[in-house]
Amino acid sequence: MSDEKYESHVKAVLAECPDANPEEVAASFAKYENEFYIPPQDALRSVIRNFQSSKEAPSARAERQQQQPRVTKKVEKLSELSANDRDVEIEVEIISHNVREQMIRGEEKTIAFGLLEDNPWDENGERTRWEYKDWGSNSNLAPGSVVRLEGASVNEYQGRMSLNINQSTRVAVIREGTRPIVVPGEAIEINQLPSEGYVCVTGRVLATRPDQIVKRDGSGSIDIVRGRIADNSGAIDFLSWEPFEYAVGDLIKIENTQVRTFRDNPELNFGRTTKIEIYHDASVASVDELKANSVLTISQFKNGSRDIEAIVQVTELQQRSFTRDGEERFFWTGQVADPTGRCRMSAWQELPIDMGNLPVTIRVTGVRIREWQGIPDITVDTSGQVEVLDAAPWGEVDLSAHVAEVPLNELVNSSSRVGIATEGIVVSIREDSGLIRRCTECRRVLRDGFCANHDRNEGNEDLRFRLVIDDGLSTASLLLNKDASMALCGMTYDDIKDQITADGQADFVQGLRNKFLGRSIRTTGRSIVDEQGAMILGDGASKTDSDASLMVAEVRNKWGVN
Repeated sequence: MSDEKYESHVKAVLAECPDANPEEVAASFAKYENEFYIPPQDALRSVIRNFQSSKEAPSARAERQQQQPRVTKKVEKLSELSANDRDVEIEVEIISHNVREQMIRGEEKTIAFGLLEDNPWDENGERTRWEYKDWGSNSNLAPGSVVRLEGASVNEYQGRMSLNINQSTRVAVIREGTRPIVVPGEAIEINQLPSEGYVCVTGRVLATRPDQIVKRDGSGSIDIVRGRIADNSGAIDFLSWEPFEYAVGDLIKIENTQVRTFRDNPELNFGRTTKIEIYHDASVASVDELKANSVLTISQFKNGSRDIEAIVQVTELQQRSFTRDGEERFFWTGQVADPTGRCRMSAWQELPIDMGNLPVTIRVTGVRIREWQGIPDITVDTSGQVEVLDAAPWGEVDLSAHVAEVPLNELVNSSSRVGIATEGIVVSIREDSGLIRRCTECRRVLRDGFCANHDRNEGNEDLRFRLVIDDGLSTASLLLNKDASMALCGMTYDDIKDQITADGQADFVQGLRNKFLGRSIRTTGRSIVDEQGAMILGDGASKTDSDASLMVAEVRNKWGVN
């Protein structure tokens, strides 16, 4: 690069900074012009200031920086921050808060760390999650709380951004948290574990088996150990990335283990920094008692659970085949039930069950739970995981048509379930309730004659009602199919079609609102619970309101009112 272009400007800089290197000065002018499109005459003052600053004594520079006004960067989202931001104000929700002892410059200090999320006030909005470190031992950082951080700074390491909550950072609590803070070395009962974070747990080993994880890049595999531990309060799966030498029945204490949620199922991760040792506590039940207490019902199944033990009744079972690598293979699939509901079951080996003598009650051990279209599926890998029982522990119950009565609040706060019945007050009826057209290929609802997957389609006519029900504690969407819709309004399909043709769909929906808003209904079917909320797919519905005059008479009689 030739210096003639910037010769006069370089001389002006050298007059102010005689110790500066002329080539470096010329390079600075070239950078301003080529990268920032700033001509040398406009960049002159900035270049002089830069070279004066580079020669300035550290003490003088610190004094000058202290005199500069403090500029706070106020943001609503973490995505608005950059790696150089040093005075940040933002409102966040604390997801997890963990404390550990750490050696800093030869001195042991207590440091807190965890996860936080932005956009805390929009429950259905998109959130960004970052890690954070608390260097000031702030007592206001409780999991579940919403806080305003004033004076935080951004840290970037290997391309990952995190927040530093410094000793000078002000933490203002806007909403109190309810989840417990994890104290190092203090064990937490399994049923009280957070969904994420580092914890200390004591429990008895219920199951352990070696496994492998194949690396995504195809470079090999990683040996791991999967298993399950339990205490008197409950049980949880674990995954160990390090050798695990403890046997079934051993009572162990696990420090600095991380809780991670796989699908819908929390599990413990044992890593290099996890400390595991034999523990002694006579109050912890024996392994046989814990196994008996950890037998799950279908209502307790969670997507991603492993090493599950349950007792179910097989109501349907059939053999299917598929071809892989030119070879015909078989698997078995069917329906199972217990008094709490129904679900699917899939098996990769032939089971010791006579398919011509159903229903049969079985005990499954060490099985996995997966969800397919919102329905739990028991996955049986080997026939040895199935034991046929002589009788069901719940007695003579016809599970083929059985539905489990579940309060709406419990349904909304549990996992997806099949074969349930619940009640709620109708608080909303959607405008698109009534006649619809479904794609002839995938049965999706058509929008203006178009299917999202199959483009223009004439479709098949169908009927559905879309409602929202509430029990005073929780709310759920309710989607009634054709039969349930007709049963609820007491009309045939042709009667509904004739009324919509004559009056229009808007008037028909208004009629439904006049008739059902504020009324209690009972529905049967299945529920789908995910991060979007709860939806009930109803295959039956009916009004449950009692006679108003009888209700008034009962209340007067109870309280002695004339």
